[in-house]
Formats: sequence, C-alpha cells, structure tokens
Amino acid sequence: MKKIILPALMVTATILTSCSSSDSTIGRWFSSKTKRGYTHEYDPGPPKDSNWPKLFAETPNYRAFGSKVIGGRGEKFRWKFGPMWYRGRLGKDEVKVFVIGQEGAQDENVSNRSFTGSTGTKMQKFLNHIGINDSYLFMNTFVYTITGQYSLFGEDRENATKLDQQKRLLWLAQNENSAVVEHRHRLFDYAFETNKDLSLVIGVGTAGKDTAATYANYLDPKSKCSNRKVGNGGCLVKYKGKNVLFIGVPHPGGASPRNGGESAYTRLVSAFDKQAKIVLKAIDDKKIKLSTDKGGKRASSSSRYRYGNASIPHKDFAFGTNWRMGEWGTTSNRRGSHTIQVFSKGGCYNNGAIDPETGRCSQTKTDKISYSNPASLLKSAPKEMAKCDVPYESPKACTENYLVYDEGPGDEFGKVLLSFFEGVEWNAIGVTQHMSFGPNGFYRGRVESAKKLIIADQFSHDDFFSGRALSGEIGQRFQSVLDKSKDDYIIVRTAPVDTLDLDDSQRRAVLFNRDVVDLRKEVLEHVMENASISEIITVGDYAKEVGEDFAKKYKISPKHYSQAQVKKMALNIIPRKDLPAHTRWWMGTSGDRASRAYRKQGSSKVYSGDYYKLYAPYWATRWKSGSLGSEEKSSLEFFQNWYEGQ
Repeated sequence: MKKIILPALMVTATILTSCSSSDSTIGRWFSSKTKRGYTHEYDPGPPKDSNWPKLFAETPNYRAFGSKVIGGRGEKFRWKFGPMWYRGRLGKDEVKVFVIGQEGAQDENVSNRSFTGSTGTKMQKFLNHIGINDSYLFMNTFVYTITGQYSLFGEDRENATKLDQQKRLLWLAQNENSAVVEHRHRLFDYAFETNKDLSLVIGVGTAGKDTAATYANYLDPKSKCSNRKVGNGGCLVKYKGKNVLFIGVPHPGGASPRNGGESAYTRLVSAFDKQAKIVLKAIDDKKIKLSTDKGGKRASSSSRYRYGNASIPHKDFAFGTNWRMGEWGTTSNRRGSHTIQVFSKGGCYNNGAIDPETGRCSQTKTDKISYSNPASLLKSAPKEMAKCDVPYESPKACTENYLVYDEGPGDEFGKVLLSFFEGVEWNAIGVTQHMSFGPNGFYRGRVESAKKLIIADQFSHDDFFSGRALSGEIGQRFQSVLDKSKDDYIIVRTAPVDTLDLDDSQRRAVLFNRDVVDLRKEVLEHVMENASISEIITVGDYAKEVGEDFAKKYKISPKHYSQAQVKKMALNIIPRKDLPAHTRWWMGTSGDRASRAYRKQGSSKVYSGDYYKLYAPYWATRWKSGSLGSEEKSSLEFFQNWYEGQ
C-alpha cells in the first residue's frame, strides 16, 4: 500500500483498508483522530423519525412577535442569517446534560449549530471536566441572535424608557404565556421526554440562568427556583421520580478586556470552579445520577477547575462544515448586517494585522484585505418556497418539506471522501488555502440511488459555506440539466480544496498531481461500485480530462458541459434534498454568495488563504417580517393584559 503523507495539523491516523469485490485498487479508507474525534464523524441533523424536525420547523415568527412585544424602533432580532436551534445529540436516550444559553452569534450562524464559538468551547471544557464528552445537548433562550444585551441596559429606544424595554424583553424571554417561551418549552419537554438519564441542566449567563429557573419551575412549581439559586448552590428538581440538578455559570463574555478586565476574569474563574465542585459533589453524594461518558475522564470534587477552551467534536457539525468552527474560541466576525467573515488559524478576528515581531494579531492595526462582492442574481423568492416559508430559515412545518434535507454521505463514503483530503499535502503542491479550514464542500447527492455521476470543477466559494459541491451560480445553472431527469445523481469535485486563485498551470499541477489522481480515482471507483451509474457527465475543462480518462474502464462515453455552456442556462436553485439540515432557504440561490479575500499588489490581486466571507442576498435581506399566527396573536393578548396591569 502506498504511503500516505498527512498534513501537519493531523495528530494520528488509523488506516483502514478494504478490498473491493471488483478488480479496483485497495481503498485507502482512513480517518484521522484528533482531540476533536474522528474527522469523518458528523451530525446528520435531526432524526427524521423523531419530532425534532417538526418542532424546529414550528419556530414562531420571532421578528413580528418580538417587534409587537418590545416596540420602539428597529428590530431586536438579527434575522438575516437565520436561527440556530441546537448542538449535540438528538437521538433517544443520548443526553445526560442539557446546557442553556442566551442566543447564538456569528459562529453559530455559519455552523448552523448552537454554542460553537468562544462560549461553546469554554462550556465544552466544563463538560469534559465532569466526565461528559458526548452525551449533551445545547440550546438557547432565543433561537435568533439579539441586538444589544439581554438586560437592555444602555439602550435608548424611541417612545420607551430603558426600564420599560427591559420589562418587555424579560416577558418575551421568560413569561410562560410568551410564544417564544411556549415553543422553547416544547423543545425542552421533548428533550426530557426522550432522555431518561438527563439529570443535569446548566444555565450559562444571566439569560441562561433565568431560562433554567423558568423551566425548573415549569417542571416542578414547588422548586421555587430562581436565577440566584441556579447561580449558587443550584436547584434540585423532581422530574418523573428522579432528581435533576439545575445549576448556572457566568457568561464567559463577561470577563473580556472591555467587560471588567482582570478582576472580572478572576471572579469568573472562581465561579466556574465553585459550580464544577457543586456538580461533582452532587454526583458523589448521589443526589443526581450522572455516569461518565465512554472515553471521558471525571475530575474529583476537590480538584480545581482549570478554566479555558476545549475543541468541539467534528460529530457535532454537519458534514462539510469548515473545520475552524468550534476549533478554539471565536473564528468568525460580522462585517455589517448581511455578511459574515471566517478566518483561519493564520488570520485574525476583525482583520487584525499580524505583528511581524510577535506573530500575533494586532489590536490596533488592520490588515488591508478586500473582497469582490458577488452580485445577487435572484431578485425575489424562488418558486419552490411555500407562502409560509421565510428565506432565512429552512422549510417551515406548513409543508412536508421540513423533512427534506441531506443527512450526509454515510460512514463508508464519508471516510473515502476524507481520505481524498487527508492523503495529500495540499500546500506543498501549490494550494494556498489555509488547511485549518479543512476540505471544501466537494460532493453533493446520494451514492446509493445515483444513476448519474457528475465530475465537476470548482467554480465558486459557496461550497465552502454550503458544505456541498457545485452550489454557487454554475451549480445553480447546471441544476436545470439535473432537474430535467428523474434520475438521482452524485457530484464529485475534482479537488476537495480551493484552487480558484491559481492560474491554469498551477491548477493543473494540483489537479493532476499523482497522489491527487490516485485518491480521486478511489472516490470515483467507490461511487461506481456502490451505485448503478449509467451516465457520466463532466462540468468544466479539468473535469473533462478527468472524466474521459476515468470512464474508459467502464466503457462509458462522458457527456461534457463547459463553463461557457452552463453560463447560458437558466438559474435554478440547489434542491433542499442536497443540502444539510437547517440550511436557510437563500443558500443555494441567487448565484454566488461567497467570496475570498485578496490584497492589492500594484494592479494585481493576491488572494489570501485566511479569509472567506458569506453574503446574504439582497432579496432576502429586504424580506418583510410578516404577520402573526393565531398562537402568536393569543400570546400577544396575554402580554397586553399583563403590561396594562404593571
């Protein structure tokens, strides 16, 4: 077997070989195991035979309802990049610890998962400390990001005092008659109903602790739980004959340099240490039953908690999510209301310049990077959207489309795909993308049911954010060819990394490198051996060469489409069945929605491998908030009666 050279970021590799029943070469099926688990592991999304998909698809109209309750000018919720519902396990009896926060931020918008930024990695370490590395579920007080702070202190809105605004938001977030709380409780209820061993709830920050207390009292009114109790000794609640401990920790963001500095940090570390000891002692004293996860290591109740970050496992993300998400703290930042930028290990938050002396990100100097903003080609909602749908969420529960999403490539094909990325030292052969991002989205479709194999070049950076191949403008136009046939398909890109910045000779050196050719061939042969392929189609000039050479063995004459041919086709959308769960409607529409940063050198553009940006399309950012549903109207009446009585 040929030696496989792993990139430096990989720690160890377990190489699995499998002899095919045909005369193909031995497949290099392996998966690198790092501190984040195996790289081929991923979250397929909510189990389709559970109630989770429908519960998520029944999210209330946060924008319209929030506006009616809070009033004033502007919108409280940042909605353009949609909601983030959860992170962790959604299967039956897979959860022992339930973590509640306030709301997500930009990392969560990119990953479509909760708690994947700095707060997420810090809570991951807390869970690891108590022996939990897998059996957890994260959710939030709000599924949408809010503008300003939960307390609303320091805000000044038209026609309302700060105190009035605070009372309105607290009602929205914590009153059991609020449509937001009612929906949140249905989510929480289902988590408790389907997990008999769930025995610990952790509230993070003021909102998380408030929400934990609200739910504790909802489960057991006799508990008389409060934010203060949750944040100190905790509340012990009876649920179906067992004890559940509700406890809280401060929000890690409360100890940033601009939020209290060193003294705030000292208090934060002390609070985390205290709460960790309380949890561990409750386990020792058998007040709650919480077994250690397989592979987990539980600290003693007397040991000091070392505050910090722990990377989030790959299995918490959809297949194709860039590997910077959840790696170590925050890895993205907003650039205005409708764009989010991600940065590599070699990049900096908010484009801070690298200090040449220290090699660290400057707090005062900015890296002069630029982007070519993509044009929004779709001017209104795609016809596939139902009237009740909104562009910034996945399909709502008004149709069965909420069950339409791609659960991933499967374990076997996932390993084969990852071997394509991990078996080559890409930077050594000319790729400039930073490898900390991991592979781009380089497949789309389903192997088992495929009758068409599409071999395609990379044409946009959308694949980086969608996690699926051929998802930008060229992919949307080529979709018109695929949609004409009822045959299912599988798309494989000629390389799993970004090569768009390379000239023809550089790109050829990468795409036709011997190791790349061998590993790509194994991916394609896996498809041929596990699908009933009757047609091979190539898209792009490099793909044409790859396809013609590969198809000779199977005596199939590939059909070819050049980029120029595809450019003339009508713009369709990428089907929801091809995209991961919770992909917002505007993803895979409107042409290219992503861009890579560059720096100017004279009249030339030199592309950076450290920065990529995602853009919400114009038509989606101008979407009206819509009207209230019957349940939201009823909830609003409760609010108005409550408010008049204040």
